[in-house]
Amino acid sequence: MTKIIVAVDESQGSRDAIALASTLAGVTGSTLTFANVFPYDLEPSRGANGEFEEYLRHDSRELLERLRDAHGNASVELEAIANTSAPHGLHELAEREDADLIVVGSTHTGRAGRVLPGSTAERLLHGAPCPVAVAPKGYVDRPAQPTVIGCGYDGSPSSRRALEEAGRLAAATGAQLRVIRVFEPLLYDLPPGNAAFSGMTSYNDSLQERAGEELEDAVARIGADGAEVTLETGNAAHVLADASDAFDLLFVGSRGYGPLRAVIVGGVSGRLVREASCPVVVFPRSAGATEDESLFATAAALG
Repeated sequence: MTKIIVAVDESQGSRDAIALASTLAGVTGSTLTFANVFPYDLEPSRGANGEFEEYLRHDSRELLERLRDAHGNASVELEAIANTSAPHGLHELAEREDADLIVVGSTHTGRAGRVLPGSTAERLLHGAPCPVAVAPKGYVDRPAQPTVIGCGYDGSPSSRRALEEAGRLAAATGAQLRVIRVFEPLLYDLPPGNAAFSGMTSYNDSLQERAGEELEDAVARIGADGAEVTLETGNAAHVLADASDAFDLLFVGSRGYGPLRAVIVGGVSGRLVREASCPVVVFPRSAGATEDESLFATAAALG
């Protein structure tokens, strides 16, 4: 049975996260765990105060129980976690429980909302051991089965994993899959170590053609018949953020340096969780999981 961890606290963002996690659990048959991290350092060298810890833990449990009662699903598991860092506490829980997904809400400002620098949502992405989904502001007011699923593809292993999972969910729900690859032209349109010749196809044109072929091949490999495939030119973060207005979910990979299976906030994925209008599911940069390990592998059977 797959497991989804939902990070909760007293904020409005928690309601958004619960709504998104419930939508995904409904189509994947996953169990839900509500997790609240309360600020307490368990290190003995810091002068542990058992009574104070118990007070904070009791407060955390009450919050979790209120949220579970409001959710109306008595089978939801509850985790009150003592840690001075919410991202670290959630990371440790995800590793211990071998979670398939962590869902968080976001602290927002602006038109569609932005994940604030330094927030739990952003910091969690730096080292989560599994994919992370970020619910945008107000998602609780418009939760629905996904009808249009977007996927950003760039040829990396993490984006291939994102494409596979997006394809599985689209097939299970009957949603339209739209796959976008964004080509960013080189500033200097010359092959490395070569000079341009008159009448010769430009290097950028050759790269763009190759990118389009790779995109078509990737979509064909997952058997996503009927998927809408688009090759755009421009800045990837800008193009995908603009396109997110038409999506119910956006799947992307994450590139960068870090431990294997870590989701790293890169230039594109990091900006998307701040700027996208729809929920964003970010996948780690490691090689793709097998179908048996896939969060959405059972979705088709349930659909």
